[in-house]
Amino acid sequence: MMRLRLIRHAEAIGNAEARMVGRQDAPLTVAGLTQAEQLGVQWRQQSWQPQAIWSSPLQRAQQTAIALSQAQLKAMPLVLQPALTEIDLGCLTGLTWPEAEQRYPDLCQLLLRDRHWQPIPEAETLSDCRMRAEQICTQLLQANIDLWIVSHGGFLQHLFATLLGCDRSWGLDWPLLGAIDLSLSTEDWRDRGCDRWNTALWRWQIVHWPSRPTD
Repeated sequence: MMRLRLIRHAEAIGNAEARMVGRQDAPLTVAGLTQAEQLGVQWRQQSWQPQAIWSSPLQRAQQTAIALSQAQLKAMPLVLQPALTEIDLGCLTGLTWPEAEQRYPDLCQLLLRDRHWQPIPEAETLSDCRMRAEQICTQLLQANIDLWIVSHGGFLQHLFATLLGCDRSWGLDWPLLGAIDLSLSTEDWRDRGCDRWNTALWRWQIVHWPSRPTD
């Protein structure tokens, strides 16, 4: 059984201001770095340790991965995976919603009116994002090792759905430093028989899910 831990990065510059950070390469805040280090210490004595950490190349993910790794009894290799980067939000990158409404009023009104996907100038399409998730899933099955994966709140929703075998991406309000563990049988992954429904082969659980502050 391969074990995976999907982790959203810690608080980065822009998160506290509710900015649509996207692929803006923002570093962690001091608080975010401290929280990542503290979480790494909590995980030091857990029942399993990864053989490596895969991370998005963006600073906030890399810094989180390094902080988690350095807190362990034995540091593990860090592998940067470009496909783990956040969804490209195009012209909305770096803006708060009020700023976006001022700059792109027609686009924002359209997004509020219609729940169906609307193209955003210069942004990544949903199909491209899902394709990246499937690419990572294929790489994981080929690697077949225990891993921690540090990525981003938008992209992790697509990766999680892909690993669950869903043909839809379900919305999940993934908090900063939220972590979900999965264990799966790589040798049975492509089996089309009844073992697809055998819950001994496919398991997941939330291992860290911080509550969001309320104003």
